[in-house]
Amino acid sequence: MTGILAQTIAMTSFGNDYLKHGKTVSFYPKNSTFQHCNFVDFRELKKKNFFGSKKEIIVSKNPMEWFEHLKSNNCNKLRLYYQKVKEDEYEMAGMVGGGGNWYIETIYPTHSDFWISRWNHDKNLTEKPWQVTYLKAMGNRPILNQQFDVSQTREDLKTCLENIMVFAHQETSNNWVRLFKNAKETLENENPESDFYHYDLIIWNNYDLENKQLLMSASKAFVFGGMGSWNDLSFEKKETEKTYNKLSNDLYNTMMKSITCAINKDNLE
Repeated sequence: MTGILAQTIAMTSFGNDYLKHGKTVSFYPKNSTFQHCNFVDFRELKKKNFFGSKKEIIVSKNPMEWFEHLKSNNCNKLRLYYQKVKEDEYEMAGMVGGGGNWYIETIYPTHSDFWISRWNHDKNLTEKPWQVTYLKAMGNRPILNQQFDVSQTREDLKTCLENIMVFAHQETSNNWVRLFKNAKETLENENPESDFYHYDLIIWNNYDLENKQLLMSASKAFVFGGMGSWNDLSFEKKETEKTYNKLSNDLYNTMMKSITCAINKDNLE
């Protein structure tokens, strides 16, 4: 899982808890998804005057201010929304800004706004080089609140993992087989988050076990990146390469659906 996606998930989970209770457990800047961030702010495009052009205006200086901003404006809940941009998005999934667009949908009584993160790397900052801005990219839109059936999505992910595991056994190394096997077994694990790097990714108690299993299985199957990742493989035979591309694309698309499904079905509704 990329750091961008992890932070978007965390923002959605902890934000929902804040909207529900008016407070949340320790989040910013202690959450592990912020560990390399110099700042995280929130901006809207607004005109300073009638004749001027639109400019980015900071509406919240950090996530906690943003949660309060949303609550004071009667935001009901947050949801993930994944926008597919092109076919075979898995090929660019490891790049900053690659692999499709993840939005946080802020849902109000009559409309939704959609926020997307922009990450800039400052080479002069060594310990925390990332400067992150969440921009309201779309405002006053129809409510989407994207939902998927949890049981069916779990079956779809299981099938994808089984298919790609067979391919990995035939064409690649045991390391890939073990990775996909672990992701599949996580769908039945009673403590699916126990060995995950972002131990504080979500407020775990706000989600059913099957949601947590789905989220962690998809996260552990995230093999798409740069050099040395699953994306770095190639095969001489055209048919093998074709099968590899199809299985990779199927898994990536199902992973995105699984993450959306798991997060958008919490116990705070």
